[in-house]
Amino acid sequence: MMGMIALIYGSVQRLGLSRRLRHVLLGLAFGFGASVQMMQSIAVAPGVIVDSRALFIGFAGAFLGPLGATVALMVSLLLRISLVSTAMPALAAGSMAASALMGSLWPVLRRRLGLGHFTGLVLLAVMISLPLVLLAWLPVGRTDSLEVLAAILVLLNLTGALVFGTFLQRERAAAQRERTLLTETQTDPLTGVLNRRSFERRFAEADSLARSRGTALMIVDIDHFKRVNDIHGHEAGDHVLRAMAERLRRAVRPGDSVIRLGGEEFAVLMPDVDAPEAGRAAERLQRMLTMSCRIGDLTRVDVTVSIGATHLPPGRVDLGEASRTADGALYRAKREGRARSIFEACA
Repeated sequence: MMGMIALIYGSVQRLGLSRRLRHVLLGLAFGFGASVQMMQSIAVAPGVIVDSRALFIGFAGAFLGPLGATVALMVSLLLRISLVSTAMPALAAGSMAASALMGSLWPVLRRRLGLGHFTGLVLLAVMISLPLVLLAWLPVGRTDSLEVLAAILVLLNLTGALVFGTFLQRERAAAQRERTLLTETQTDPLTGVLNRRSFERRFAEADSLARSRGTALMIVDIDHFKRVNDIHGHEAGDHVLRAMAERLRRAVRPGDSVIRLGGEEFAVLMPDVDAPEAGRAAERLQRMLTMSCRIGDLTRVDVTVSIGATHLPPGRVDLGEASRTADGALYRAKREGRARSIFEACA
């Protein structure tokens, strides 16, 4: 079960999903693992059962945070109530909640204590095992066998934490490496925005939106950028490019895409807009990108942009045709004096 959950963990972490959605899905998986452990429980007294569910719930908190731990806890509680409705539900719920809390606190404690891989997992096992001390205060007759069982469960938690934690950390490290590599292949290293490789894929994603009104494509070109490099140097030019990329990111909507095409040229893809809205957005963007960049302590460079914009009706225009139309509009904007936006509809 541990190996299967670890593989699921690695697979989901590699998906291009938001962090929140990944943690919800993985919380369901960890909750399923805890539920399976409940089906392999041991009765230690009338109305009292023990199992290793705490390991999965605690690790959900440790590796998924409070959101994943909450999801795993809810799945486990629902199954616990449905399976053994008469077996001390309040105590069971409290024990599982304590495991989730201990797991969620573990990353903070590990960072503050500066613990490594092995010692960190030992700490996690100890924290997850703390709810087992409740066995000493259970309203049942205390016996030597009950205390021995508690010690055995702690030892099993320690062993399981080392094995399970090693699996999970290995999968997380591999997923992080793959995400980093993917980001590097899709991101412009100078500005941090998407690079040209991402252009076609982002256009296809925007065009495929259900009930989309179409996609706006804008080509943004920094006016007289060569003059900045010639007068102030290439380092100043790089500073202007980074400032422009940051201003673009803040100026567009969360679902829009900012792409550096090369040199001083950027593209903006805005999904689900109609043609009049695309024209207004280009005018608004042109005004917002007019700025003054500080270079060093004393020098300021005034920056303006020219924008060529077009609108792509859903499913009827390919990216090549749209790019040519936007490039033609950009050429007109520069020919007419720069520092302006021109909108041309695709034929």
